Amino acid sequence: MSQELGVAASPLVALAPARAGLVPLPLLTAINFVNYFDRQIMYGLFPLVGKDLALSDTALGALGFGNLLVFALSSLVSGPATRRFGPRAVVATGVTVWSLATLGSALAPSYAFLLVMRALVGVGEGAFGPSANALLCADAPPARRGRAMGIFNVGMALGGAGGGAFALMVGGLLAPYVTWRGSLLVAGLPGFCLALLSTRMAVPRDIPDEPRLPARRYLLSPAYLACLAGGVLANFGAGSIISWMPTLLVRERRLAPTLASAYLGLVAIVCGAGGVLAGGYAGDALSRRVRSGHALIVGVSFIAGVPVALVALFCPAQGVFLALTAVAAFLFSVYNGPIAAAVDEMGPRAYATTLQANFLLVVTLFGNAPAALVTGRASDLLKGHVGAPLATALVGAMLAFLTSGALFVVVARLRRETRTRAG
Repeated sequence: MSQELGVAASPLVALAPARAGLVPLPLLTAINFVNYFDRQIMYGLFPLVGKDLALSDTALGALGFGNLLVFALSSLVSGPATRRFGPRAVVATGVTVWSLATLGSALAPSYAFLLVMRALVGVGEGAFGPSANALLCADAPPARRGRAMGIFNVGMALGGAGGGAFALMVGGLLAPYVTWRGSLLVAGLPGFCLALLSTRMAVPRDIPDEPRLPARRYLLSPAYLACLAGGVLANFGAGSIISWMPTLLVRERRLAPTLASAYLGLVAIVCGAGGVLAGGYAGDALSRRVRSGHALIVGVSFIAGVPVALVALFCPAQGVFLALTAVAAFLFSVYNGPIAAAVDEMGPRAYATTLQANFLLVVTLFGNAPAALVTGRASDLLKGHVGAPLATALVGAMLAFLTSGALFVVVARLRRETRTRAG
């Protein structure tokens, strides 16, 4: 897989003049892998942490809520910090902070301390996201922006599912050797090396300074607002699935932790990363033919994925469930390829960091942050009333994806109408 990424990245790495240093795309992709591995590993550890600390699903969901709430708020400082200190310093500091907090999570003596540490993981991740998105969009020309973001978010897809898969292995095959605390120690160590490497990262020369004039014209445009709403719902759906899928496989589908881990790893490589790359390339290809092709690809993939996922959730046949879940994972993962490019198109290059930071703030605060908590609470309330309370709770995620798909189709239409009136 690493060789494939190297080949795919090669046409992108020298598209804009850059200061001397390490090529941004491969390095930031590796950092994004660690970013999501450190974040998502906790979801796979829910069964072990819940048993060890005697926690309800609601309390476990609060760990995800606290992490993503702080992540959203921290993204506000990414733009100003990048302008003041430069992207190298922001990325290096962010990776260091979340790595330290991951190690702190492993040493947590109580639930309250663990909650604080998981929130601090969000501090570093929030500083990293908007800066990385804006830097990569500046490094790639418009015709290849979706590809660049697709490659970057392969790290997210593999890291997120890899964290969950590793956690499930800790609960099964590795149980005699590694506890949930030991797995967090393993997760926290690689970040320090990447933080050091990021101080040598090349920075494109054409990243513009933020203008003094207000960006409200673009932030309050109907297309951007519809994109925000679609992003909130998409991130709620994704957050619900990512946080609870490892538990669903073990608790309600009765898969052995080792088998569940292998399945999640396979889905991450083939469907998660494949969907991200396909979305980025398809968004670029469609954008050459119609305006806002990146947003349209997102909308169509969500609308197609929802019925597949609904059938999977309640299909009694295990083989059919696993196959349809993989198809749905591919279709839902398409979003992560073109979405940053779609946001980037909402305004001029000078507003790139502002548009990206505000988008990440809103979708994380109102979408990702409450997803694990709301779905966990719904699962608790449904226990004793339905046969599969967690699967039933995830229906809310499917409705969110469906509405999000419709909104992104609207975004594409609004962008085309704007161009028609301007022309």
